[in-house]
Amino acid sequence: MNTLRKYFLSAFVATVLSLTLANVAAMAYCDAEDHTEQYSCYNTGEDDCYCYYDCYCYSDQDTCDLALFRNGYSKVME
Repeated sequence: MNTLRKYFLSAFVATVLSLTLANVAAMAYCDAEDHTEQYSCYNTGEDDCYCYYDCYCYSDQDTCDLALFRNGYSKVME
């Protein structure tokens, strides 16, 4: 009985630690600015999971969109 209790306690502790670490690892890290030849983006806000930027294009829209997508940005239409 004592061994079974240790097993469940170990499993519980492992679960709690993994969920805690996953929560910390899921927090977004946001750069203040990002510049390339095709665009410039400026951080306008952030939350636990996302960074929000205003981006300005220096090339045609399709080239700019491809460069943004390639670097991990996605458009949010307001």
